[in-house]
Amino acid sequence: MRKSIKAVFLAAISGFLLLLGACGPSQEMVEKAQQKYAQMVEIHNEVVEAHRQIKDNSLDQALQELGGRAAAVEDYNLSEMKEEEIDQLVADMDSIIASYKEYQTMISDLKEREDAAVRTLIPVRIYNGTSFSFEELRLYEKGEEGSGGNDLEGMEPFAPGQTLEGLAIRRNVENTPWLLSLLDTEGGAFEILLPVEEYGEEGISLALSYDAEQAVLSAESGNGEE
Repeated sequence: MRKSIKAVFLAAISGFLLLLGACGPSQEMVEKAQQKYAQMVEIHNEVVEAHRQIKDNSLDQALQELGGRAAAVEDYNLSEMKEEEIDQLVADMDSIIASYKEYQTMISDLKEREDAAVRTLIPVRIYNGTSFSFEELRLYEKGEEGSGGNDLEGMEPFAPGQTLEGLAIRRNVENTPWLLSLLDTEGGAFEILLPVEEYGEEGISLALSYDAEQAVLSAESGNGEE
């Protein structure tokens, strides 16, 4: 069954820990095994949750097999094991954890590709209708502050009357707004919220204008030439 990996090991943790008696292996070995088991359970649950967020099913069988290896640890009675055997068990759990980390990275990559596949690319053209010259211009999705690079880096300031092309917005299915952040050559900072749900795939032209009375910079949209 798709994505049928057991997600929670809480009952298994309790059963495993109850087997750690006072006699047999040293307390140090017991604690070592407890800590490693808890780490394995934690990353198992993280991977299962991440796996649920993707549509790709190429990892299903491999993760089911890995989940089986993790679940098999429940069968060990540590109170009856030698310390050398517990060392080997801890090494086995380390191997399982390392495998989960690899799949965690693979799932993250798959999620990024799936997200990119459902995003709509919207070309953006910006006309500077203000009296300001801008030395920084950043476009980024709301909530991703700091992720947008300076699109004017290495260029002359974006001067009044000029048009900047070659920019793009990648709109997600939730129509999360984007932000246009600008910094002029005098140190003035501006931020404009862009209603991306109103923009079409053919692209959008934004004309910057400044209201001196309100001290507000705005970006009026349209698909025609400025």
